[in-house]
Amino acid sequence: MKKIFKWWYVPVVFLAGVIFLYAGLVGYRIVSSSEANGTELVDNGDNGGFWSNFTSTLGLGSRKLRGEREGRVNVLLVGIPGENNLGPDLTDSLVFASIDVKEKVVSMFSIPRDLYLEVPGFGYSKINSAYSLGKNYQVAGGGMDVLIDTVTQVVGQDIDYYVKIDFDGFVEVVDSLGGIDVVVDEDIYDYLYPDEYGGYQIFALEAGTQHLDGETALKFVRSRQTTSDFDRSKRQQKTIMAMRDAFLDKGLVGGAKIVIQLVDIVSDHLETNMEIWEWERVAKLARDWGTEVTVNMYGFDNSSEGFLVDGNVDGLYVLQPYGGDFEMIHDFVEGIISGENLEFNKSQVNFSVLNATNRVGLAGSFASELEEEGYTVSEIDNASELSDFSVANCKDNKNLTDMYDYLENDWNFEVNKGELESSDKDDCILVLGGDFSIE
Repeated sequence: MKKIFKWWYVPVVFLAGVIFLYAGLVGYRIVSSSEANGTELVDNGDNGGFWSNFTSTLGLGSRKLRGEREGRVNVLLVGIPGENNLGPDLTDSLVFASIDVKEKVVSMFSIPRDLYLEVPGFGYSKINSAYSLGKNYQVAGGGMDVLIDTVTQVVGQDIDYYVKIDFDGFVEVVDSLGGIDVVVDEDIYDYLYPDEYGGYQIFALEAGTQHLDGETALKFVRSRQTTSDFDRSKRQQKTIMAMRDAFLDKGLVGGAKIVIQLVDIVSDHLETNMEIWEWERVAKLARDWGTEVTVNMYGFDNSSEGFLVDGNVDGLYVLQPYGGDFEMIHDFVEGIISGENLEFNKSQVNFSVLNATNRVGLAGSFASELEEEGYTVSEIDNASELSDFSVANCKDNKNLTDMYDYLENDWNFEVNKGELESSDKDDCILVLGGDFSIE
């Protein structure tokens, strides 16, 4: 079974999904905090306060999300350009998210828009046209039903909920946060970024820390013609984390104002089959889980481990499933969400190795050891300062347990989990100190 890279093809829609999740969570915490401090945001004269009565009315104590009692909730996240854009109903991004409510694990699978398959009722087409076809031909259930049926063919799983947002919604979310701060790894100069008139405009951004408003952030996550989809996915990861940070930096009062703004944004730019009480249930789960939730991301592509191959249909570039059907993807998705094929894959673990000693060539020598062991080394450099001790600053991911053990037991590193964000390119940054020995 081939396993794909976890951090590729994370689309714009996930950015919106993250914000909505945090909006519900912070809104919930704002009210809970006010009650704990003896104050109420709304005094309705009844015992128990606003939140107690509201949640009681919604039945949050007993009502569960679809699939929650069975332990799994599946959601389709969809991003479209929206009005005043070319191809307003063509899906720019698709993510199938499966939430294990017992283990507190969210598995997200990004589906490329060039995937060529049979759209129920319309014959073969790219998957990004499924929603548009269903909507414009006014089939029963509309475009979303057609899209859900199409995605189900790919992942082999039922879908409980859908959430669709457009580009304008994304822009407004970022602006409501007061913009976001991101680190641009290298200069961007995209002379093929589409404008609103069907032509192109130049999008340029210098390397370094940049503060982006909504429009610039949208360009940052969409630009790909002069880079690649892989580069774009990394920028989207950075944007996710930046939006999260900007939201949390607002604190309780600022967060409450943003929640109010998001209500207006949602009404104009979001479509979903989730009812209000179900959003509140998501917020309660988020509050209960806190930082215990684990988010793993996967994508399907044309790499040797991506399950798809390049194709050409009447001169049109497409991606097609390896072997002609989606059986391998079905097995992969089922294995991931069931926890049966989370085997440790060394080649997908990325290290940066930094030499914090005066011993010339130490980092390069150890990088060779790692590569011989099957790991990937993305950077070899000197540390900014010398150190007597060797440390490994890593992501906190239960799928990397074997790697943690290897560093601790074979090389005596002090492993610090959670020092890197999920969006960082490396799984671990290894700092070789004076105590490090390669013999």
